[in-house]
Amino acid sequence: MFGKLFTKKKKELKEVDKNYVFDKAKYHFDSINEAELNEEQAYVHTGLFFAWIIKNDLYSEFLLEESKDEVEQTKSEKISPSKLYMNWDGVFIGELLNKVGFNFTMDYFEFDKGKYVNDYEETLSSDNDPDIFRVKNNWENYHKLAKVIDNRFKKWNKKN
Repeated sequence: MFGKLFTKKKKELKEVDKNYVFDKAKYHFDSINEAELNEEQAYVHTGLFFAWIIKNDLYSEFLLEESKDEVEQTKSEKISPSKLYMNWDGVFIGELLNKVGFNFTMDYFEFDKGKYVNDYEETLSSDNDPDIFRVKNNWENYHKLAKVIDNRFKKWNKKN
């Protein structure tokens, strides 16, 4: 009897806002140019997260319809982790995510209140070079970061 009264109700997931912009690589071009880095580096921090979205099936049907081959190549690690994000012009928006992916991304990735950038810096920046834009776009870095994101997702999933 009391169990029903005190059972914590899971939060209702928000519908996907297809136009919500999480990030655009072009927002980071000035930082990349100031650091005299290759423009590709503007795509890496979001591209690694986006690769995690793909490998965890948190993308939308729309994305799959539009980029089926690249989704499969990302899953099998035949292209760089950030390649699919680059091919979407470095625009990470809601329409690329399914409902769970959108809600997790809103909580975790969102720059103002999320923990992704801190996790990214702690996991992939070195003491010698803390600049997050110097992180290499490779699967080794993806796998280091994916462990952290996996843990964050498990915790998020339990509370939602």
